[in-house]
Amino acid sequence: MKFSCAKDVILEAVTTTSKAASSKSTIAALEGVLMELDGNALSITGYNLEIGIRTEITVENGESGSTVINAKMLSDIIRKMPSGVLNFDIGENNMATIVNGASELSVMCMRADEYPPVPQASVENGFTIPQKTLKSMIIQTKYACAVTDTKPALTGCLFDISENVLNVVAVDGIRIALRREPLAYEDTKFIVPARTLDELVHLLSDENDKNITISIEKNQISFEIGSYTMISRLINGEFMEYKKHLECTDTVYAEIKCREIMEVLDRSMLFINEKNKSPVRCEFNGDSLTVNCSTALGKVNDKIAVKYNGEPITIGFNAKFLLDAFKASDTDTVKLIFTGSAVSPVIITPMEGREFTFLLLPMRLK
Repeated sequence: MKFSCAKDVILEAVTTTSKAASSKSTIAALEGVLMELDGNALSITGYNLEIGIRTEITVENGESGSTVINAKMLSDIIRKMPSGVLNFDIGENNMATIVNGASELSVMCMRADEYPPVPQASVENGFTIPQKTLKSMIIQTKYACAVTDTKPALTGCLFDISENVLNVVAVDGIRIALRREPLAYEDTKFIVPARTLDELVHLLSDENDKNITISIEKNQISFEIGSYTMISRLINGEFMEYKKHLECTDTVYAEIKCREIMEVLDRSMLFINEKNKSPVRCEFNGDSLTVNCSTALGKVNDKIAVKYNGEPITIGFNAKFLLDAFKASDTDTVKLIFTGSAVSPVIITPMEGREFTFLLLPMRLK
């Protein structure tokens, strides 16, 4: 197996596919990337039995063959080679030699038949959505995924397509994050693992004119993103009935500027850590919000202007969870809607419409 390729082209391909390779596995081949050359078409695959990323690049002077090379080692070697065209020669002795001018490095390989079979992606019966839109939907919800696996279904985001609307939802038992976008597709539901979404976000573009195609087949999902194909298993299980918890009227609410409250919460978190936990005390009264927090490390007292139309109320929150919600709001001003007493959930929405809806349970104050 031989080929030549520009350093920057193969470096990008190896670096991206390596994100799906195992960092440590009982199957050594899974710590590598699978390289398969057919003529001048080189496919590179990373796979860890849960997530796979594959791409294909065009090379020159190709002699077909296949091999597996440790992903981290290969990335490091390519990165440290001189710029220009790299010449690869993988011999029958399971040794890959990479040459550029006077620089020559060799690395041990593994046989391609040692690599576990990678599920084949299907693009049939899929739907297409702008990459930028999907990226924002994931960022605005994934923060609320559960981090423990006591309820596996909550460790991912629910994609709920109903009545030509795509709802992406995350729940961890204390908060709910929902993002909506119109999508003409048949009604369906599936749960994508949070780790898959972490990797997917890195592949998605912020440009308005680039799309992604998503296909679901049994317990597997595939994403076609430009020259990359990403596959992942789906999570089986029942997701929480989230819609009933987000039904509310906005008769009592506060209008809050996101940047101002985020700065206040950032200052509050200077005194909060795993050993020193305390809720932030939020006092809403007319045109002001006063935020207090006190731990063994110190205390903070802050005040910002808001527009609040209800009776004075004092309510406690987990500072990080409240900050996460405002960071995800992606708008200048939001409504913080009160659904009852100081121990009832609050809901955060845009000033107009319900493109996103975040719910957060308060903490009891002593």
